[in-house]
Amino acid sequence: MRAYGALSPTDLIPQPPDTVHTLLLAAGVAQERDWASSASSAGAAASAAHLVRFTGVSSAGATFNFHVSMVSTHAALPTSGTSITTGTTVGSTGNSLPVLGDRTLQIPAWSTGWSAIGRTSGYVIAEVWSK
Repeated sequence: MRAYGALSPTDLIPQPPDTVHTLLLAAGVAQERDWASSASSAGAAASAAHLVRFTGVSSAGATFNFHVSMVSTHAALPTSGTSITTGTTVGSTGNSLPVLGDRTLQIPAWSTGWSAIGRTSGYVIAEVWSK
């Protein structure tokens, strides 16, 4: 794995991602993935995952908006507002964060995986950079 120095998590990271995950979401149905590329590794710390850029694309190639949980399989759609908070500590179900097209985030060290859900169907691409 290569170091990327002290870059800020921006949309213009000059390195290609180490891992790319793609999910096809059905409307209103959450799906989840582990950060690690193999089942023998446990969590973001073991796989050295550090930054992730989520991008949503519809099957027609348009922007696809969705919600993502960085720490659990409990991604949920808000009934009102833009996000759902259910806890941000180890063992909690975390936050469902809105992704409006694309969003770059730092992965919590204790996170073992992520999940996504959308109101309509579309593709979610997660580009992961390792430390």
